[in-house]
Amino acid sequence: MNNNVKTVQRQPLTAREIFMRYGAGIALALLLLINICITRNFLSLNTLWLIVRQATPPLFMAIGMTLVISSGGIDISTGSMMAFAGFIVAKGITSGGNFWLFTILALIACGLVGAFSGFLIGKCKVQPVILTLVMQIVMRGVTVMLAQSNVFPLDRKTLYPEVNLLGVYRFPGDARVPIQLVFFIAVIIIGIILVQKTVLGKRIEAIGGNERAARLSGINTVRVITIVYVLSAVFAACCGILTMCRNAALDPNELGTNYEMDAIAAVAVGGTSMKGGKANVIGAIMGCVIMILIGTTVNMNGLPYAVANIIKAIVIIVALAIQREKNV
Repeated sequence: MNNNVKTVQRQPLTAREIFMRYGAGIALALLLLINICITRNFLSLNTLWLIVRQATPPLFMAIGMTLVISSGGIDISTGSMMAFAGFIVAKGITSGGNFWLFTILALIACGLVGAFSGFLIGKCKVQPVILTLVMQIVMRGVTVMLAQSNVFPLDRKTLYPEVNLLGVYRFPGDARVPIQLVFFIAVIIIGIILVQKTVLGKRIEAIGGNERAARLSGINTVRVITIVYVLSAVFAACCGILTMCRNAALDPNELGTNYEMDAIAAVAVGGTSMKGGKANVIGAIMGCVIMILIGTTVNMNGLPYAVANIIKAIVIIVALAIQREKNV
């Protein structure tokens, strides 16, 4: 009996395809290897906890940015949203209010701002980069005006135990595990479930791939895009509150500055196309850790922080160049 079934041989991956799929993992492995070789005391539990503490707040923003970019948009207002949320909480607790109540109010307020941006982008077709740039300026201005440019110091040891809990608390035991590890794991799980296991995640990717086709297939694109920007704003608010607690102070002029650039870089390095479509949550997580690890490497080796910005810029350019080659 003749067997007419032909075995289809899988073509080997090209170098570009390897970098598109595994680039973030390769870059992270190389960065770790370099640190092991040149950074003193890098292989220690303290270094691991330092990276976790520093990476946890930006990871919230990176997950939100992954949703936005995979929908075909971008959100440059997230850094200012951090400061806005931080101000609401700081002002509330320094006036005698309950920390958790004002945290909820901050998340709601930022969510409403995100809904406004998302509606204008989805319904009125305003360019996301222009609108979110305007919102970045507006929200920073509103925050500074409401705070009257004052810095809010938060004495976490005596007056504000919640700030101490979210900022510096470590679980009992020899490992001295920081509480940030809980949030680090939680936001990873939330991001993976949201993108890979929910209908919303599939609709976001469909809109990013082809918004017109998604709309013709019955997806309410305005509602989905609005939800995307609400989530981005809420994740940014979480980032702002956690960062404020870690710093034990709120500076309305500085909190969140350039955070959105690191988040966008993490998403690009992680392999999510800047044109929208398939979201790579795991890649974004590794991209976020890479951005933090670059800064940590520079700091632990006594180099000027400007070197970290140069390295980040090179990494971003390489990631975007690889994506451009794929899309041409």
